[in-house]
Amino acid sequence: MLSDPTMERVALLVLGWLLGLLGPVIVDAIRRQRENKLGRNAIREELRQLQRRLATAVHSAETHLGTLTKDRVRWTLKHLSTDADEKTRPGLETSLTWEDDMFREVTRRMAATGNGTLRLQKYGTPLLDARVSALWTFDTEAQRLLLEIKTAIGFLDDAVEQTRYFNELTFKEMSSVNHNIAVESARSCITTYGERGHQVVELIDKFLSA
Repeated sequence: MLSDPTMERVALLVLGWLLGLLGPVIVDAIRRQRENKLGRNAIREELRQLQRRLATAVHSAETHLGTLTKDRVRWTLKHLSTDADEKTRPGLETSLTWEDDMFREVTRRMAATGNGTLRLQKYGTPLLDARVSALWTFDTEAQRLLLEIKTAIGFLDDAVEQTRYFNELTFKEMSSVNHNIAVESARSCITTYGERGHQVVELIDKFLSA
């Protein structure tokens, strides 16, 4: 029978062996947990920035179409960063102080007419696409919202492509009837872009507050 000192030495050897085996596993688990946390924070920040850009893009689309309302201006202000361009926020806030008739008249004058075009932009989410491992550490509701956001961004990109196509058509030689159809089609796509952009911003709101 082994003596107590011998048993103690054997136990220490076994413990050292186990620690040697488990050490790298524990360190790797801690590292993955830290990276996943950083990944989740990076995804949230990327979506915050996307939200601000899209809110401004939606505002530009509605200004172009002449469909801007005071409620929409308030919505845009809500989603602008506190350090937004010093010319953007004061201008929007000032427009809310105008009488309704004046607001509508300014909106009408700012709307594009004829061949007036609006350069729409696609907005990617490279961090969301790259941090795949971090996605699975979000809860189920957050994952569902991220999937909805990605799907909505895909529809948004489709609206950009269609708008560019019809905008190019307006500069080609064609009958006045076909030209008017192209112009109206471009405006319809810009309307869709505004609606899709608004949807993405609202989905990001839900995700960030989930």
